[in-house]
Amino acid sequence: MSVKQNLGSVAGDFASLVKTRLELLSLELTEEKDRLLSVLLFGAIGLLFLHLALMVIAVLVGLFFWETEYRYLALAILVLIYVLVGVGCLFLMKKHLGLAASPFSATVDALRDDAAALRGRHPSTAAASARASASSDTGVGND
Repeated sequence: MSVKQNLGSVAGDFASLVKTRLELLSLELTEEKDRLLSVLLFGAIGLLFLHLALMVIAVLVGLFFWETEYRYLALAILVLIYVLVGVGCLFLMKKHLGLAASPFSATVDALRDDAAALRGRHPSTAAASARASASSDTGVGND
């Protein structure tokens, strides 16, 4: 084979590699968008109905205690409970956002393997060493 044919073959392989990685990125982007939209939709609907339920409960408690001397205490306890539940939910949301897997991790892993292969190292060995160094940096797996 001539140098021109080899370069053409390498260029074709590289174009195929880039096309595959872009398809993977596109697929992951679509999955992430769909996941985010479904989470937002179900979250919004759930919050709407929980809000309606809390309003009805507050009205019922207020009506129940209205003729007694404890009506202000009952309403203050309801407010305190709602504030505590709301703050707890915000902390849980913050925790879950921090624990979410990074989007496009498959694309990043594939690109890392490609870079290692281009450097002449075996992709699975390079990926394993990269993951080991990343986990030791972040403290994952260290008891």
